[in-house]
Amino acid sequence: MSNFFITSFAQAENENYVWRFHGDLTRAVRDRSGHEVVTEICRGGRGSANSDRVARTGVLVALCSPSYYADPGCRQDLALFQHRLGFVPAQRGPAPAATPVLVRWLPAEPPAGLPRAPVLTDPHDVYARKGLFSVIDDLGWNSAEYATALQELAERVCTGYKNRPPDLPAADRTAPSTAFAAAHTVPGPRSPSPSAPPPAPGPRVFISYAHADDQPGHAEDILTLAGLLKRRGIDARTDHAAAEEPQIWRLWMQEELDAADYILTVASPEYRVRAEQRRRGGVGLGVTWEGSYVLDEVYEHPQTWVKRVIRVILPPYGRDDLPVFPGSASATYYRIDPAPAAAPAHGQLDDLVRYLKRGPRPAP
Repeated sequence: MSNFFITSFAQAENENYVWRFHGDLTRAVRDRSGHEVVTEICRGGRGSANSDRVARTGVLVALCSPSYYADPGCRQDLALFQHRLGFVPAQRGPAPAATPVLVRWLPAEPPAGLPRAPVLTDPHDVYARKGLFSVIDDLGWNSAEYATALQELAERVCTGYKNRPPDLPAADRTAPSTAFAAAHTVPGPRSPSPSAPPPAPGPRVFISYAHADDQPGHAEDILTLAGLLKRRGIDARTDHAAAEEPQIWRLWMQEELDAADYILTVASPEYRVRAEQRRRGGVGLGVTWEGSYVLDEVYEHPQTWVKRVIRVILPPYGRDDLPVFPGSASATYYRIDPAPAAAPAHGQLDDLVRYLKRGPRPAP
């Protein structure tokens, strides 16, 4: 039995959000069509492994984003589905509705020849300006904006299924190299109003951690964590880029810490020793200085420092590897695993992002 629709997404996307959206869309399509529907997730980055499903599904739902357009597997899936449209028999009257449903998952400027995912109803709403991922992340799964977008997308899926192209036998599955060669299939978005306010910048976060020879891979994990946060709209800062050119490090750290809305202190044995000022001999001066800054924050704001100084634990470390400050024994901490194998949840990453975006900002 072929699928009513498949949800196609880039391998780099947050699978936790993708699976939740896919389930919600399946239920919305079921309710709108009046019968049970068979659906499936279709991850990019798999070469031709998705070909059989793409060749037989009723509708392809594509979560368009910069990662999606950059994923060769996603482009191949789109090209194959587009290839199926060439087998639709010619008919008089208006052309049937195009069956690929392009979801504006994140704002993206598509490569030449590829269309943007269209707006739904309002060219100035959050979906049009920031994408469905941001609707979910900023406003929540229970928001009216998400419900409206979901119902509109479900209607487009049902309409597309009524005009589904014929299944494609294996002999005809040689897809064109460029997805969406026929530009008429998807309309472009309407231009936003010049007076529309620009998207609000995400919170600025400085990640404080320790370099150490006996912590192999820790610095790479920090960089991965920063990347995960950036993809969720957080302006995450580390010392990796700054280290590529000469710095007066005390000045650089002072500027970054002062400008940060939040400071993430990442646990490790070496970080605790240095932050607690127990390392001597000129080793690890950066973390020692950052630790002094955090201590000042603790003493100046004894009741509220935990609102700005966020404690984070990455594998293989534990709670005992966090610095001990007054009141820290009962302070909140977040366990996060940035490794790809920990997707989709990455531990408490979503909890941390929700706080960083919605939690109370520190007083100036």
